[in-house]
Amino acid sequence: MTLSACGVRWTDAQRADVLSRTRNVAAADLPAARGASTNGSSADAAAPSSGEVTSATVAGTTRAAGAISPTKAATAGRSLPCAAPSDAPGVTKEQITIASISSRSGPVPGLGSSAAAAVRSYVAFRNATGGVCGRKLVLKEADDGTDSGRYRSLITQLAPDVLGVAGGFALGDVGAVDLIEKANLPLVNVTSSDIVTAAPSVFDINPPYANLDTVIGKYRYLHDHGATKASVVYLAVDQSRAEAQNQERLMKAAGIAVVQVQELPVSTLSYDSAARSVANSGADYLLALLDTHGNVSMAQSMQDSGYKTKFSEYLVFAYATQFIDQAGPAAEGATTWLRALPNEEAGGNPEMAAFVQWMDQVAPDDVRDTFAADSWTGAKAFLDALQALPGPISRAALVAQLKSVDSYDAGGMMGPIHLGPKHTEGCFIGMRVVSGQWRRMAPDHGYLC
Repeated sequence: MTLSACGVRWTDAQRADVLSRTRNVAAADLPAARGASTNGSSADAAAPSSGEVTSATVAGTTRAAGAISPTKAATAGRSLPCAAPSDAPGVTKEQITIASISSRSGPVPGLGSSAAAAVRSYVAFRNATGGVCGRKLVLKEADDGTDSGRYRSLITQLAPDVLGVAGGFALGDVGAVDLIEKANLPLVNVTSSDIVTAAPSVFDINPPYANLDTVIGKYRYLHDHGATKASVVYLAVDQSRAEAQNQERLMKAAGIAVVQVQELPVSTLSYDSAARSVANSGADYLLALLDTHGNVSMAQSMQDSGYKTKFSEYLVFAYATQFIDQAGPAAEGATTWLRALPNEEAGGNPEMAAFVQWMDQVAPDDVRDTFAADSWTGAKAFLDALQALPGPISRAALVAQLKSVDSYDAGGMMGPIHLGPKHTEGCFIGMRVVSGQWRRMAPDHGYLC
């Protein structure tokens, strides 16, 4: 999967470590779909176990301010071109069925839970505010168990009955690239690798850089504020190693010298030695490509070393997680960079406000982290493109519409990306822990690009 902060593409060892410990599961191992349909909010539907598909008509019965009734959702938008009769998979006169696949079980249980909750919440929101193309949305949810073989089996099972895959967060998607291409299955979410992103019908909500030798706003800001020497610490897996190299190129383009690179074993428990090495390097900027445990341990080891950098950056597993609580005083001053608006600024953007409100209502027990924000914006991009079709719904028409979308920012909720062309220029918001809370560091408003 791709990391949602800093443009990193699953580099903090989670994906490689997880995939190295999973087994391929044959289609025969996949339980039959339960197909349990409900007519209430999908929050009432049982979460799918690994390989199981659950179906819910997410009617949006949890009401938001200004929301229209579910009965109006069935008739809204009938005059749009996309409301015309369609024989596309998953489309009937009254409903559009889409799928969402997330890695909710496996070696890292709950990894994709917030992403699954976000797409469920977004579908409820769209149903309660008019549906799409005059039709109610039905969401089929599945858990790939963090396994490429199981993901392949799920695509085989789902493809005939859904229009496409929207949102969610699954590490197993590399196992079904050929099936996705063969079915021309529209898929909009965060992918696990550039191999998946390259598929013609796949649109990555966190696409790669078009040019790694350009100066992006984040590194320009860090350089201008005293970060001239960097230390990069990452876990020893191929994805982390490659991403560390990518980030080094971006740093060097901005004039930041990489004075030290540390590759640590995935099994690392103590980060004391790594912290001492950062101190000895004289670096004024630390970039840590680590997992949740590594972020906390590195922050604590840096505090224990007594060495202060101008910026110590911990990526996606820091924001909106238990990082601050677990790291304690060592979290103070830590930084991270977000591709979407922080939860703390929900009141200033309608889309972000809807994200926070509907996550609270539909999935109150799930965190509103960066995986959730990516999943929400992925589902939005999918359904916005569907609503914009100039004629009847078809997979080919939807793929063509998505390809035509260049600058996309989900209504200002995220920094703009080139969705159709599949690349980013790196637009972020810098956050810093101040007095035990995440605060905006840069820019004062909007995004650094």
